[in-house]
Amino acid sequence: MSAFAIALLFSCCSRKINYGTKTDIHDKADSAKSLAKIKHIKSLSFSDFKEGKFANGRIAVNYRFLKPKSIEQTQKCPLVLVFHGSGAIGTNNTSQMGVLAKMWLLPENRDKYPMYVLAPQFPDRSSNYHLDQKRNVLASQSSEYLDLVLNSLDSFIEKENIDRSRIYVMGFSMGGSTTSNAISNRPDLFAAAINISGVSQFARIDHLKNLSIWMVHGSLDTENSIKSNFQFFGELKNSKNIFFWEFKDRYHNNILSAELIDEIPKWLMKQHR
Repeated sequence: MSAFAIALLFSCCSRKINYGTKTDIHDKADSAKSLAKIKHIKSLSFSDFKEGKFANGRIAVNYRFLKPKSIEQTQKCPLVLVFHGSGAIGTNNTSQMGVLAKMWLLPENRDKYPMYVLAPQFPDRSSNYHLDQKRNVLASQSSEYLDLVLNSLDSFIEKENIDRSRIYVMGFSMGGSTTSNAISNRPDLFAAAINISGVSQFARIDHLKNLSIWMVHGSLDTENSIKSNFQFFGELKNSKNIFFWEFKDRYHNNILSAELIDEIPKWLMKQHR
């Protein structure tokens, strides 16, 4: 297949982003083009992601780290922190390499968006859930493993040419919940966050009014109810720094479409703190 044909196959129309609003998206079935792109991303080798470990003498978290394809010595580039779902919990330092991590290996992303990518693998749950009595929705709470990652980031950033004004975080399912935990725990650190099918944390929501946040959830999700994320969105929508994509025909495990994958780097790279 020619390079032009591949580019055409993987192209996707941009959807207008409206801050402070919820957009309902109807797409009962993925197109062959969308399925082909997701399959291609899953097949990519992640050998360019180098292995590492955060440890504090008591607990440890393995990670994979991708550097920009080419970078000048004085150039500072953004960092995106990618959190995995509960199905990737472990210590093999490979299972966390899903679509949201490997999408940055696509040639169009490697060439157009010079980015550091950090993908930790948690040996146990990075977020746990409880009922928020005030709101009557589930809320997430971070674990000591996320605390270790966040506490390790400052020295980690100093070792690389990372732009501190463009540090991003995103995740799916438990990783979406952990994204909410991360921005609540360190609202000073991040320029933007994407919570996909997670459960929100409300403890420090008033500190997040100036942070760019993108919420994504499927209406038919029975694993993590949309109610928590929709409550979070409702409390912050007047800040005009948050928006919500509700996929009306999606469940939990089919939320990652080619359209979403195409839009993520475009949106993230526009965000600054």
